[in-house]
Amino acid sequence: MDFEYYCQAFTVAGLNTNPAELQAVLCGRLSGGQVLAEAKVLTVAADLLGADATTMAAIKVDVLQLFRDTAAQLEDSNGVFELLLPDDDDSLYERIETLSQWCQNYLSGLGQSGLSGDAPLAEDVSEAMRDLAAIAMADSGDRDDELDPYTSSIDEEEEASFFALVEYVRVAVTLIYAEIQQISDTGGKTVH
Repeated sequence: MDFEYYCQAFTVAGLNTNPAELQAVLCGRLSGGQVLAEAKVLTVAADLLGADATTMAAIKVDVLQLFRDTAAQLEDSNGVFELLLPDDDDSLYERIETLSQWCQNYLSGLGQSGLSGDAPLAEDVSEAMRDLAAIAMADSGDRDDELDPYTSSIDEEEEASFFALVEYVRVAVTLIYAEIQQISDTGGKTVH
């Protein structure tokens, strides 16, 4: 999945919403056990993006491809799930902000999935959800790296920390998805 590709597709269609937000909401809904037909995916996307029918027609193929890729990655037991985030050449500030927004929208999608509040979740899943909520509240700090990209104060440690955080989110989402799917398979969850 290519973040820049989806950004460009959304921009050409007249949208200013970050495509990471859409992937996150869809991922949250899937993680919560919601089954999404194509029509529902397009409705969710239109609501999130504030897009009218003409705009949705322009990005329908891209939205559905993003959904299919996300669903396939979540279902793959080899842990290939990939967050749709800006490339490494974007500022660290922007990448942290996007990761925070991703987590916010993932949790929102999870809540919208119909996951029952009394679903018996393993402690590590509950902890992962709390951690994602904390990341969703993250403040990327100073915007030093955007003031002058040639004299950035961002160092290798900060980059490594960011990559570790992204990896944690990726693994947490995979864990949450697997756990809720297992609960769903055993009939221990109610979806509305």
